[in-house]
Formats: sequence, C-alpha cells, structure tokens
Amino acid sequence: MSFSPNLFLSNIKAKDGLAKPSRFEVILPIPTYIGSYVGNSLIASILNFPNSVFTDISDAISNAFGGDSSSSASTSSNPSVSRYLALQCETAELPGKSLNTQDVKIYGPTFKVPFQTVYQDTSLTFLCTNDFYERKLFDRWMEAIHPSDTYNFRYPKDQETGYMTTLKIIQYDEFIKQIFAVELIDAFPTSIAAQPLSWSEEGFHRLTVTFAYQKYKPIYDGGYDLSAAAAALFGSAGSRLLPIGNAITL
Repeated sequence: MSFSPNLFLSNIKAKDGLAKPSRFEVILPIPTYIGSYVGNSLIASILNFPNSVFTDISDAISNAFGGDSSSSASTSSNPSVSRYLALQCETAELPGKSLNTQDVKIYGPTFKVPFQTVYQDTSLTFLCTNDFYERKLFDRWMEAIHPSDTYNFRYPKDQETGYMTTLKIIQYDEFIKQIFAVELIDAFPTSIAAQPLSWSEEGFHRLTVTFAYQKYKPIYDGGYDLSAAAAALFGSAGSRLLPIGNAITL
C-alpha cells in the first residue's frame, strides 16, 4: 500500500492532532527533611504573593493533583516549594526503560531471554532566579543524602531524615487534559550539571538535575484534573475556564 497523505492527515485528525512536548508539567514534592532548609516566605517573596495567598494557591492545585504524596517514609510537607519548582522547570523527559537479556543456547540458534528491567535515569532543567534558589535547594538535597562533614550516608526512608520522593511527570493535550503520566517511585537527585560562566554570555542560568529512582508507574487514564484547581482558586469564575471533564479551554 502506497503512502497516502490524506489518510495520514485523517488519522491524525481523528486523534485530535499530534502530542506536543511543550504540554507538560512536573510535580516534585520535596521531602520533609530537605524542606526544613527552605520556607514559604522565600517562595512568596519571589512571586510577590503574600504567604497566605501563595499557600491557598498551592493547596488548591495540590489537592487537584491528589496531593503531594511520597511513597517513602519521608513525606512532603512543602507544596509551595513543589509548585514553585513546577513553574521553574523548563525541560523534562519521560523516562525510558529496557530489558537486560541473556543469550541462551539449548539446541539450534541462540536466543535471548530477559532477566531484568532497567529504568533509565531522568533529568530536569530549571531556570535559575537571581538568588540562585534552585541551585541552593538541590545542593542541600544532595548534601542531606551524603553530608560532607560526616561522610555517612543517611537512611533513604527514615521517618526523620529520609530523602526520597515520588516525582510525577505529566503530558497534557492542547486542552490541558492529561493524556499520559509517570510516577517515579523513590526518586532522588544523583547529579547536578556544571553551570558554565562567561563574560560574553548574555543568556540565563539553567540548572540540570539528574534523578535516579526505583521504578516508574505509568498512568494512562487521566488521574490529574486541573478543573478542580480552577474551581478552588476562582470559584464561579472558574466555570468559564472549564468545561467538560478534565479539559480546560481558555
């Protein structure tokens, strides 16, 4: 069968177009122990919001997303920080995975048998504000994992000093409806990329952080509903933003 442009376009139209990598959101709950280094007052000052207003917005959106829960013993109690990082996250990636295989030969040709699932690390890139808040936060997160004064690694799921979280990466369609998402279980930062400095550079600082995790759980059925957030924030006015189901029309 020869390629048919009309059939191709018809197939795309039937699926409401092509998915765009720019329609995404990252939800990164900060473990309680790590969050002890930061506070809502700093975030509020950056966004020029009073503390109470920022907390209300964070709570509303957090509730719409099912809360900033963590699978580890160290649960997040810093939704404001999580929402701030979501705004600053410029690029992300849906992680990959692969199957390790072993060659087996019993009789005849050699064939492969899978024996292990390997989940690939994922990276997030954040725009840095003028106070370098993002760099300070992730530096402290990694320092909390392996303190430089003792060189003793902390227990990852300790109730008081645990450093793991559940990182969520969401893909939306053009109507802000979730079409796919992954939850990275027991995630933590493993590296911070170098940030080059130059007299001739006129751009902005970006910070790339790589995360490891135990496994990821795909979500296929639209578990996050932005309509609840709009209703919580704007009341009856939110009805103009929302409509039917999970879709938001602007």
